[in-house]
Amino acid sequence: MKETLRAAVVGLGSRGLSLLKTIQSVKDLNIVAVCDIMEDRLKAGVDEMRALGVEAQGYTDYRRIIERGDIDLVYVVTNWITHWEICIDFMNAGIYTAAEVCGAASLDECWELVHTYERTKTPMMLLENCCYGRNELAVLNMVRQGVFGRVVYTEAGYCHDLRAHVADMTHQRCNSNFLRNGDLYPTHGALPMGKILNINNGNRFVSLVSMSTPAYGVQDYLQRHNPEHPLADAREKNYACGDVTTSLIKCAGGEVMMLRHNITLPRPYSRANLVQGTRAIYSEDKGGVNIDDVFEHGHWEPMEEIYKKYDHPLWQNYDPSASDGHGGMDYLVMAAFADAARSRTQPPIDVYDAATYMAITALSEQSVAMGGLPQAFPDFTHGKWTSGRRPCGGAYCLDRDGVF
Repeated sequence: MKETLRAAVVGLGSRGLSLLKTIQSVKDLNIVAVCDIMEDRLKAGVDEMRALGVEAQGYTDYRRIIERGDIDLVYVVTNWITHWEICIDFMNAGIYTAAEVCGAASLDECWELVHTYERTKTPMMLLENCCYGRNELAVLNMVRQGVFGRVVYTEAGYCHDLRAHVADMTHQRCNSNFLRNGDLYPTHGALPMGKILNINNGNRFVSLVSMSTPAYGVQDYLQRHNPEHPLADAREKNYACGDVTTSLIKCAGGEVMMLRHNITLPRPYSRANLVQGTRAIYSEDKGGVNIDDVFEHGHWEPMEEIYKKYDHPLWQNYDPSASDGHGGMDYLVMAAFADAARSRTQPPIDVYDAATYMAITALSEQSVAMGGLPQAFPDFTHGKWTSGRRPCGGAYCLDRDGVF
């Protein structure tokens, strides 16, 4: 087992640049290479590493990083379109690979990731930080302890006022929302709820139905705040993606998950998580839990009280103030990947999870385009969801009984 891992970060836009400090703070890890095709971003990345006391080599071509031959793991933080081609090249080189989240452009893209892993045996992780949120992990802990009884229904979503980003014609969200109609960013909500439902670990998604509203939110916003913007013209419906996309996913065990994508209307941020079991319910928007025969009927016990008994072990001795990024969960997901790379085990959110949850976007688009007709989920595990689980990375494992 290596004492110190040698890491690379590919993609130094706002997200990639902001993660450098968090990744470098992971124990026994050094970022030795950073990469971006834009010289100004590359310089910013090299300068940021220098400010952290680390001399990282800068590259404009990620393939030069592969050629070094000394990289143990790579964090890919490029745009939604280039993520997977880059990941596949690193996997082909035998380098542990992780990628920031997004939805898939096609099911073929998902299958290519799976086939690459099965051919190379090089693990890949989807960096879904919300799986490591304190609330999500506390509820997962409660579910594993049987507090919820049998979970039959979950809700989740990405409900976030991003009108300014979607109106920014240099931002990847603008292009995606302009051309595509469906749930474009499903994993923040779906993946934590899927871990609760044991997806790919004794359960799986079998079908999906999606519907979208019209798209009025960004144009209305621009007409009031920036009427000269080229996309503000009220005479044309510019954006393809509906203001709210709602999806229902049916599981092999009979459970149902509801997802919402809502980023072009005014609203406070929420991942809209809800877990309904036969003995308890959790609601993010209500800020608490009700346990049958424990709490007063109709009373939501605040999460601060729930933590006292059910805080997940990963959070019990964790000080998020010592970490940067989304309340500490960025650090935990980066550390989880490094832990798997160091121990040469499967990561907690592996290539089969990545393919499954990215596929929601492609299937959602198809369902919306077909008037809400159900779409069948591929079984990316080739039946392994029923058995054949693989040991995962130690303390950061999210799956039942510590196995996949």
